[in-house]
Amino acid sequence: MSNELTISENPGAAGAGSATGEGLTTGVHQSGIASPSGGAGRKAEIERAMREDFDLYESSGMSAEYRQILESEQAQINPDLVNPTQPMAADQSRMLLCGSQAGRRLVSDWDSLGGFRVHLGNVQRSASEIVRSLGANRVQRVFMEHFDRHLPEPARLAVYAEIAAGSMYVTPATAAEVNSFAATPAGKALVSEWGADAAACVAQLRARAKRIDDGLDEDDAHEFWFWLDEQTPATAAAIFRKMAGG
Repeated sequence: MSNELTISENPGAAGAGSATGEGLTTGVHQSGIASPSGGAGRKAEIERAMREDFDLYESSGMSAEYRQILESEQAQINPDLVNPTQPMAADQSRMLLCGSQAGRRLVSDWDSLGGFRVHLGNVQRSASEIVRSLGANRVQRVFMEHFDRHLPEPARLAVYAEIAAGSMYVTPATAAEVNSFAATPAGKALVSEWGADAAACVAQLRARAKRIDDGLDEDDAHEFWFWLDEQTPATAAAIFRKMAGG
């Protein structure tokens, strides 16, 4: 849950190995909520501007870019010290999302429903809360890497759209629906946690799941549900908790 939302790291920043048993290739976020880091030449250019025209350095956005470069360098040295969920600037996120038809549609929807920046900020906060609840930085980075690499763009954007939409009133789930959800490891823990609110929370999840499913073609929907089924109970519970309004 990262490409279009958080600042990316340089290739290899996360290192190899697995913090969750699933394996990890690189720390790169490829789809578009992550910003590419600058090279040595760009760093030198910004440092020259810092020395020669500090007002320009501050007003042009180079200060934020320079910070990203330094953090990217730190990620190569010790990725566990770098915040994996640092939010991307709205302008950069918009630009990267607009690289695809599906992304442009999401940007347009958010513009018409209260403003892109507002919705982006809400999604970034919610996504970060999910990711941070999973554990240490390396565990977070593994999750984000797999979300980016294993989900097609329409599925990722559908998740973002659902988070942005917020909770809506739905008819509480039936006892049979709650029991069906509780038959899964993640569902059992959440139903116990939710107590008297379980019927409302399960109904919220079912409504979101239907909207996501209805908005995707068959292949993308299959990829999404397969990815979700592969998550550990703790990870699935973190996602469900937030999507149910927690």
